[in-house]
Amino acid sequence: MTKISRSCLFVFTICASAGMICAQLKQSSSDSPTVIRATTRLVQVDVVVTDSSGHPVKERLSEKDFTILEDGKPQKISFFSFQQFEDQEKQKQLPPQLPPHVTTNRPEYRRAAGPPIILLMDGVNTPVENQIVVRQQMLKFLADHFDPGMRIAVFLLGNELTMLQDFTSNPALLTAAMQKYRSQASAAGRQGGADVQLQAPTFDGANLPPQARAQGAAGSGGDSDSRSLMNIGYALARFEKESNANTMEMRVAHTADALAAIARYLAGFPGRKVIIWFSASFPLNLSVVDPEDFDVYRSYADRVRAATNLLSDAQVAIYTVDARGLVGNSISDPSETGRDANGRMALTVDAHMNANSKETFERFNKEDSLIKVAEETGGRVFLNTNDFDRAIVESVRDSSTFYEIGYYPTHKQWDGKFHTVKVKVAGDGLRVRHRSGYYATDPEKWRKSGEGEMKAALERDSIASTGVLFYARAMPPSGNADVKVEFLVDPHTITFETQSENQHECSLEFQVQAFTPEGKLVKAEVQQAEAPLKQETFDRIQRSGLPMPVSIKLAPGQYMLHLGVRDNRTGQFGTSELPLTIGEAPAH
Repeated sequence: MTKISRSCLFVFTICASAGMICAQLKQSSSDSPTVIRATTRLVQVDVVVTDSSGHPVKERLSEKDFTILEDGKPQKISFFSFQQFEDQEKQKQLPPQLPPHVTTNRPEYRRAAGPPIILLMDGVNTPVENQIVVRQQMLKFLADHFDPGMRIAVFLLGNELTMLQDFTSNPALLTAAMQKYRSQASAAGRQGGADVQLQAPTFDGANLPPQARAQGAAGSGGDSDSRSLMNIGYALARFEKESNANTMEMRVAHTADALAAIARYLAGFPGRKVIIWFSASFPLNLSVVDPEDFDVYRSYADRVRAATNLLSDAQVAIYTVDARGLVGNSISDPSETGRDANGRMALTVDAHMNANSKETFERFNKEDSLIKVAEETGGRVFLNTNDFDRAIVESVRDSSTFYEIGYYPTHKQWDGKFHTVKVKVAGDGLRVRHRSGYYATDPEKWRKSGEGEMKAALERDSIASTGVLFYARAMPPSGNADVKVEFLVDPHTITFETQSENQHECSLEFQVQAFTPEGKLVKAEVQQAEAPLKQETFDRIQRSGLPMPVSIKLAPGQYMLHLGVRDNRTGQFGTSELPLTIGEAPAH
């Protein structure tokens, strides 16, 4: 039996043999005494160093070669590590196998060779014709340029986030996943047109409906009727703008939620991870031209930055690729004659210039989101190119050699504000890429602000979260007994605070949700656990894991258990799924 298998089985006996540990885990109550705690947080920054040609620096740098600044002020480096991927045989071994009735979200059970890379195909923000090109390019890459040292997963962002293929170094599996991929109708396409920027409508004679022009030419009441119809037309145009703004807001929220789900999935994987996001993107701002439209104005920068902050905290860099490839200007297209179907001039000179400016602005506005997401996570952006292979090759190269730097901020103010981070390196011609900063969120607010996050992830996400790592076992009960779900939490993925010289405390939330094969939630159990642990117990947990049993009453039948553990101090959580059959499943 392997060492890992023994650790899996240990969860079966640890709760029985460690009654003292479980006894010290108590139900939290709202009338608990207030404890004043000192908050410290290590800010970790992954730094890629390249020469002037963009290639990794061969000479290994030392800590003294780096200077790190936060909001322009020097910080003391508390942690420094050089990371270099080596294609060793032990990394090519097959992942270990779990015993029956046991699940885990630990990354080593899906580990393969190479730094982890996710290909994210964006069907929400990308026209169908561009999705087809991306798919063809990826199949070509797998056939011609795939390196067995790569570890790649394929995700699809459609109506929901779907994992088409988990991490693998097998090109045949990746090819099969890409062949399964079918283009999704983009949000713009489902609306019947491209994204619309807000503009003030103009109502001259040519733009009025025929009945308005007819009534306007009639007697004395014509002017009044015409104005009435103009008001109706304006109201309809405004309704369309508001609908477009709301639809765009939902698109951005859906995309940000998907990026957050991937960040939670990758959080437990060691080292630098990469998402290569193929997308036509969305504008960071829904712009307006007329002052009357400013109440419909939208800015999505904060929502996008919150998602990129989660990614950066999980050591994930995004390499954004404009799925439109080479982008021209349709107004200056040689095939565009400037005349309509009847041979008349479609645009006046002024209208031509305005349309040209509008198209250019919209393109740059969309590209801005691709640029910002890449820059803020320490990745790269690939615009106006059909060379999609290069994004994959360079992301692998960047993640194979990098530096991990950590520091404790000197400001000590966890006020939720964004703090910029800048890394400088000694040496001529050297360039660095890293996250642009972080939000200084107060850990004491994480519990209240994110109380529903794990519940929502368990109900909605089919992709595991790895912020807190654990094993769990659930055996079919005998008779009418409750189902006992036995958790074993990795103590190195949760936080403990020292309350006194010989006492350590953690605060955890455990959730068990039972779903039918049809996806209906039938029962859920939530348990809050505060653990003031004596030194002897704390040392034992550090060696063997933290056990916790959670019971749930279920009738005979087939279930999928959605399991979650959340660290209330950091907001990090882990999730996994486990099938369970109790008795004889009823006939359907």
